[in-house]
Amino acid sequence: MPQVYMVLSAVVDHPYPLIRGGGLFLVGVGAGFLLSWIFRTYWLQFLIGGFAAGFVGSGLSALLPSLGSPSFAHIAGLVGSFVLEAGLIYLAITRTKGAGDRTVLLWILFVVGVHFVPMGLAHGPLITILGLLTMANAAAGLRLRSAPLPVFGVIDALLKLGFGAVMLFAYPALTFA
Repeated sequence: MPQVYMVLSAVVDHPYPLIRGGGLFLVGVGAGFLLSWIFRTYWLQFLIGGFAAGFVGSGLSALLPSLGSPSFAHIAGLVGSFVLEAGLIYLAITRTKGAGDRTVLLWILFVVGVHFVPMGLAHGPLITILGLLTMANAAAGLRLRSAPLPVFGVIDALLKLGFGAVMLFAYPALTFA
């Protein structure tokens, strides 16, 4: 019986109890984005489907065994990152008006990376690292105009899928300290 208590104690004390839900969301979104780059005719359906699957899956992750109760900082990091993303996407779209689809899309991918940085308060350092990598990928796409856009889109999708899978299945207890 003491062994069972030790296992439960280790699970309940996770520093980022929302990590699996975030991972599941990233897996859904990453899969949808990847499929949208592979099957260009149905890109919008795959984008919407990936987002919907990730969103629903993230909510359903509450049915998984608990990793603990999220703190105010976890919730604030999550909500704050979405508010930041919405504002920055609006800014990116209004500032790139007339610049072409490639530029607009890469700036949106950059903004998504930016919003992953403060989301580290909710999901831990892995999503912050993902944010930095997706920002670097989008910045490279903005600078390397001769490289095809799908290269950067597929890299972005694979990053989301990979980090999401680690967060969902391994949910390492990494911290910023």
